[in-house]
Amino acid sequence: MESRLQKIKQLFKGKDPIEESLKAHAVYSTKEYKIVDIGKLLENYELKKIGMGLLGRVYKIKDTTWVIKEGRWDLSFDFLLGIKLPVPARFLEFILKPFNFKFLPNPKEILKQYGEYLEFAQYFGYFETDKQYYHPNREVIFRAQKTIRDSLLLYKPRLEEKYGFTFDPKIDEVLNNPETRYHNFLPKEYLIIAKSISKENKGRITSIIFQEFVEGKLLRDIPDKKLQRKLKEQLILMCYLILIMHLEKNWLPDTRPRYFLFEAYNWLTKTENIIVTEKELKFIDTRWMWDTDTNFIRKGMVIPNLVINKSKSTIQSLLNELD
Repeated sequence: MESRLQKIKQLFKGKDPIEESLKAHAVYSTKEYKIVDIGKLLENYELKKIGMGLLGRVYKIKDTTWVIKEGRWDLSFDFLLGIKLPVPARFLEFILKPFNFKFLPNPKEILKQYGEYLEFAQYFGYFETDKQYYHPNREVIFRAQKTIRDSLLLYKPRLEEKYGFTFDPKIDEVLNNPETRYHNFLPKEYLIIAKSISKENKGRITSIIFQEFVEGKLLRDIPDKKLQRKLKEQLILMCYLILIMHLEKNWLPDTRPRYFLFEAYNWLTKTENIIVTEKELKFIDTRWMWDTDTNFIRKGMVIPNLVINKSKSTIQSLLNELD
């Protein structure tokens, strides 16, 4: 007999039933939202927990191409080699309030981070079609993305002046390669606001991000020299876009290493937030930006310098490895 899930798929005539539901319920604005009945949306599906980050829990929806990222109301830091330190999250946010440092997933913060995502997507996304990313204003987002990608070499003099170094001339060939220039670093995703699905959050309202599942290896686990040429070129572009976004927005993406202290020397390619497949690199953490045009705490103290310097050195070392 056909399973209930198979029958549902047949009703949608080849379309993804989860995605069709998400299109109707997702957040598309930084000012409006509704509380979605997540139980009803997932009533025909089974979840399997596959991981946990600093600010979210990750579940795979079985027999689908989706993962769910639930914003955490609890907090723990992984300082050294798997040693986790639980932190009273609400108390910590209260202490950091004078520094405007907020992270708990209440609706106001969720919408703020969604607005940052839409701008982040202008630099690292390239959404040519609805199949890559659905949004009522996708064409507006795509035009902004295309403008940046068609102007990459025009940024070179400004980047060299701001960051005090000179790019190897070989970068021109990399950035002029259409296959590299127009690479989309972002998986498809939808945001809803709903009651939590984890027992740890105890039914709290939180962010639920449905993200296209990306199967591959963590960038941190692959030495640069083991990457294929096209992946090296994508990594060069990613670092170049990091510098452009910082130049224009004073933002840096969250590329924290797995072990904050033990791997602090490499606050970029030791990250678990970037997945490498056989053909491409993908950012899978799209929600936290370090704002370097703010106070010492909110900007991440020394983190910006670690990310910027590693981006510069990664570009140079990868260019040296290209034939």
